[in-house]
Amino acid sequence: MAVGKSWGEWWRGFLGFSLDVRAKALAILNDRYVKGSQHIAHYRQHADRMQYSQFRDRLLAIAADEAKHVEWIAEKIKLLGGTLPDVPPLTSTEKTSWQYLLEDLNEEQRYSGELIEQARSIREELPAVAEVLERIYEDGRRHRDTLRELLMRSDPQSHLSYLS
Repeated sequence: MAVGKSWGEWWRGFLGFSLDVRAKALAILNDRYVKGSQHIAHYRQHADRMQYSQFRDRLLAIAADEAKHVEWIAEKIKLLGGTLPDVPPLTSTEKTSWQYLLEDLNEEQRYSGELIEQARSIREELPAVAEVLERIYEDGRRHRDTLRELLMRSDPQSHLSYLS
């Protein structure tokens, strides 16, 4: 290793990453890290407010999957020599269980297209990072199916007394 180079710089050179590709990948990974961390907080918060324990358990399982995703992303950020971004706190509003589920599904759908596009944009230069994003996308597909199922089983008027 050359004098004055960090291990991260040495690895980037060894693996053939250019700074432009690295910067692009870090921007994508930082974005995913923040959004993933916020998803975890949302799912946990929404699970706490679910009327039915089986709904709560399913949302907590999704939150656990999201936590794994954030760990994978953090590993890639560190491998590329980046630092983990700060995650802004979320604001909370009172809604029905059905509204929370709908919000979670809409969020998953909104970010899924973005995620697969980001994976495609770096696939050629950083296939390992793209594979992580694609695995997260596939897990997101299962999460969307679960959320749709929970929405269909939920009553839009359920738990309105919670808002009073």
